[in-house]
Amino acid sequence: MKPTPRLRRLFVPTLAAIVNRYLLEVSAAKKGAAAERSIARTWLGTRLAGRPVDRIRNTDLIEIRDAWLKDKAASTVVRRLAFLSHVFTVLRKDWGWHELANPVQLVRRPAVSDARDRRLFDQIKLRGISEDECPPGELEWIMRSTRSAELPTIMVLASESGMRRGEICGILRERIDMVYGVVHLVDTKNGTSREVPLTPKAKEELRLFLVGRPLRGRVFTMSPGSVTRAFIRARHRARAKYEALCARLGRRANTAYFRDLRLHDLRHEATSVLAPIFELHEMAKISGHKDTRMLLRYYHPRGRDLAHKLARSVVGRRQLAELRAQRALYRAVQADLIAVAHVPEALHGSEVAAIAGLADRAGSASLG
Repeated sequence: MKPTPRLRRLFVPTLAAIVNRYLLEVSAAKKGAAAERSIARTWLGTRLAGRPVDRIRNTDLIEIRDAWLKDKAASTVVRRLAFLSHVFTVLRKDWGWHELANPVQLVRRPAVSDARDRRLFDQIKLRGISEDECPPGELEWIMRSTRSAELPTIMVLASESGMRRGEICGILRERIDMVYGVVHLVDTKNGTSREVPLTPKAKEELRLFLVGRPLRGRVFTMSPGSVTRAFIRARHRARAKYEALCARLGRRANTAYFRDLRLHDLRHEATSVLAPIFELHEMAKISGHKDTRMLLRYYHPRGRDLAHKLARSVVGRRQLAELRAQRALYRAVQADLIAVAHVPEALHGSEVAAIAGLADRAGSASLG
């Protein structure tokens, strides 16, 4: 992309200059300021940092994009490009450089496929081993494996309420209603406050955690980043303990347990558990989603749960009643045939054939 011919300025700032100004004037007012500072450092470390903004072409950005895609996730590259695109947008709209083109608009962004459907395993069993030594759920394994005093309570709140990592870390003691089991969130991702109901398990876990702690201020001292790092360490320890237990017993370890489990998956787990209880608009209020399409990405029902719900529905109950009636008829006809076999002289051959045909039809209906 060639420089804009109409651009006639004596001084053109470098990319580093406008990025630093953007951090001071724009990013500072955002909730994601820390994340944007990290992305900014990445751009400041490229060869374009010292180049005037009117000399940055889309071909330069394409080369950097392709280099990043070799060892970075597509979502990471997209976020970096989106950050730079907004820097140029602010430069044009708010800082008077309206004649400057945005080179990021001519860069194709990689496709992102980050939808997740990871659910917690809750049936971990080793034959002959008690649940005290082999807990049935991944969550219990990880909670036992952490050295953090706060992480177990944070994990329970995340998996039971669906609150985000940052929202849990920012909970204020004076905003907790322990009578009704409600947490009032003031600082949320989308900027709007909301109230989150607690399950009895989450309420009891939080009550025990708050014993002897101050009545005002933040409940948890850990930062969101520290929570994620502690979770990863605990997950690795849990996997190591599980493999050691299997090795000691001569069993084969299940490769799916603890693999690819992220802290944010606990929010998916909570949404999937609470979704059948609440209506869609109620669930959106609890989870804090503005778009119901995004909310649906967090709902991952298990097949066995859907099958159980179908069996308990009106259709399922009616069909089960019909099947029970057919099976009862089949058993009654079979009993008559057994009786006939013992007293064959009491019946003519045609009557025996009629009962046998009825039994066949009843059996076919019950199997169908």
